[in-house]
Order: sequence, then structure tokens, then C-alpha cells
Amino acid sequence: MKNILLASFLVVLPGFCFAQTSQTQITSGIDAMSAAQDQNQAKAAAAAKAADQKQTQAVSTARAQQRSVEARAAAAQKAANAAAAAQEKRDVNFQETERQLLIQQQEIELQTEKTDADRENDMINHDLSQEDAQTAVIQSQANAATVTANANATATVDTAQGAQSLMTDTGKAEVKKASGLFGN
Repeated sequence: MKNILLASFLVVLPGFCFAQTSQTQITSGIDAMSAAQDQNQAKAAAAAKAADQKQTQAVSTARAQQRSVEARAAAAQKAANAAAAAQEKRDVNFQETERQLLIQQQEIELQTEKTDADRENDMINHDLSQEDAQTAVIQSQANAATVTANANATATVDTAQGAQSLMTDTGKAEVKKASGLFGN
């Protein structure tokens, strides 16, 4: 048993010495590990902080880009609305001009029809005045013929009456002469 104890002691003693050296080494290792872990944690914290900053910057950049895209889209929509309004105004102006031209064309057509009607009325009035003049000439000729016929008739009657009166007077004179020859 002594041997066993001695052997155990000999086994434990170098282990104890070794353990103390190992303990120092372990403590140093733990300290080094702790320092390395602290350094790794610091690096990780710095990396996390950098990642957070990078992510914050990326989010800010994305938001700025989104605002820029929205602003460009709003500007494009505003431009499209302005272009549509301008086109609508041009369309309305064109339709108004077209309507005015149609009204002018209708007015010209009405004026042309009125001018044609006036010209036709003038021609009808001219024809009527010519017919009136011809009627007046015919009436005048008829009146002249009537007057001439009446004058001729009167002259004929007067001549006939004069001839009759002459004959009567000549007959009376001959009767008187004849009665004076025989009765005288």
C-alpha cells in the first residue's frame, strides 16, 4: 500500500505541478480567448454597426431613389396631363374653327341663293316690264286703230250724210226746177 500511495503521489504530484502550470496556461488561454472573443465581439459589433449603417444608408438611398422615381412619375404624369389638356384645347379650337367655317360656308351659300333669286327676280321684272311695254304699244296701236276706225267711220258717215244731203238738195233743186218748168 505504501507503494500504491507513493505511486499515486508521484502520479498526482507531477499532475499537480503540471496542473498548476496548466492552470496558468489555461488562465492565460482563457484570458487570451476572452481578449480574442472581446476583439471578435468588437469586430462583430463594428461589423454590425457598419452593416447597420450600410443598411440605413441603403434604405435611405432606396427611399431617395423611390422619391426620385415618384417625383419623375409625377412630373411625367403632370406633363402628360398638360399635353392632354393642350391637345384637348387644340381639338376644341379646331372644332370651333371648323364650326365657324361651316357657318361661313352656309352664309355664302345663302348669299349666293339670294343673289340668284334677286337676279331671277330682276329678269322676271325686266320681262314683265317688256311685256307691259308691248302691251302698251299694242293698246296704243289698238286705240289708234279705234280712233282711226272711228274717224274713218265718222268721215264715212259724214261723207254719206253729205252725199245724202247733196243728193237730197240736188233732188229738191231738180224737183223745184222741174216744178218750175212745168208749173211756171
